[in-house]
Amino acid sequence: MVTVHTDPCPTPAARAAARFSVRAAAVFLVGLAFLGMVVSGAVIYIAPAGRLANALDWSALGLARAQWEQLHLTMAVVFLGAGLWHIALHWPVLRNLLWSAAAKSLCHRRELALAVGLTACAVSVAVLNLPPASWLEAAQAAFRHAAW
Repeated sequence: MVTVHTDPCPTPAARAAARFSVRAAAVFLVGLAFLGMVVSGAVIYIAPAGRLANALDWSALGLARAQWEQLHLTMAVVFLGAGLWHIALHWPVLRNLLWSAAAKSLCHRRELALAVGLTACAVSVAVLNLPPASWLEAAQAAFRHAAW
């Protein structure tokens, strides 16, 4: 059987009459906050160090380094809040991904183990300053040395 998906807002009148979707708002907010962190993080990554940025009166897109750092931190807080909101709204789905009520057991164990393992590996590599995390730091230092 082929499922046909129809546009829930095919006309301007339908868009105007559509109810506000808190789920869609949560998804959009998570996505936009993530994008804000990616952009601000990339700018901070290539920016000169704080003291040098101040001495050079450095800016990108009209914002000084300190403003980019503030933007990055603010977007991280928005991302955290939106992520928690998203989890609360989608808790039944997440719970079903983790726990099978019928089987009374943990589901998707391999996927959960992979996610936990990759996260633990990334944290360990960063804390111990091992490659590839150390490569990121070295690339940043090389860029700063070459550019600033």
